Amino acid sequence: SFKGQWEKWIFGCDICQDVCPWNRSAKTHHEPLFEMSESLIKMRKSDWEVMDKLDFKALFKGTAVERTGYKGLKRNIKFMTDES
Repeated sequence: SFKGQWEKWIFGCDICQDVCPWNRSAKTHHEPLFEMSESLIKMRKSDWEVMDKLDFKALFKGTAVERTGYKGLKRNIKFMTDES
């Protein structure tokens, strides 16, 4: 089981970016396309818990998160919220 191993992450790329040795010397980017959308920045725990398929599509269309799918992300959110 993955319960107890998710900490604050709901998508696998989060941890990969944090632990990647290549990122240790990475400089801060100035690429607007890499910035988080205002919609994501404003989301609270309750927003993640009630997110539906339409919300998912609006937030993640064309992103790496889209590959995990709605059900996969909701599963990960449940793992995280069950631990809190």
